[in-house]
Amino acid sequence: MKAICYISNFSDSLRKNDIDDLIQFVNLRNKEQGITGVLLIRNKYFFQILEGEDEQIDILYSKIEKDTRHKSLVKILDTKIEGHIFNAYNSGEFETIDSYSDIKKLMTYFSWIKNADYLEADELILLTTNFLKYNP
Repeated sequence: MKAICYISNFSDSLRKNDIDDLIQFVNLRNKEQGITGVLLIRNKYFFQILEGEDEQIDILYSKIEKDTRHKSLVKILDTKIEGHIFNAYNSGEFETIDSYSDIKKLMTYFSWIKNADYLEADELILLTTNFLKYNP
């Protein structure tokens, strides 16, 4: 299993209804593929963590690289993991984070993981909290 984390900017042509359609598609498709993680949408940035079987994550990321709905894609983490870090979050379904209550729920989950001393998650937690810190 592996986890990939990336950040990108919205493309100039991306509109609110495009984002809504993307969220609906991503949630359905990732569930079908057994991919868990989170997608944060803040200040015209996408910040995404994807986790699942190596081949599925690599295929998905190569599609993301070609997606014209965003630009300036930067992969900030590509690492092996023992199991799904987000399996216990949101009933194991992929989650889109775009409201304060969603962020609060995610931070509560991160606190729980830290208390469980799940070392594999520490880097993902740090990347996520830094993204939120600089994109309030």
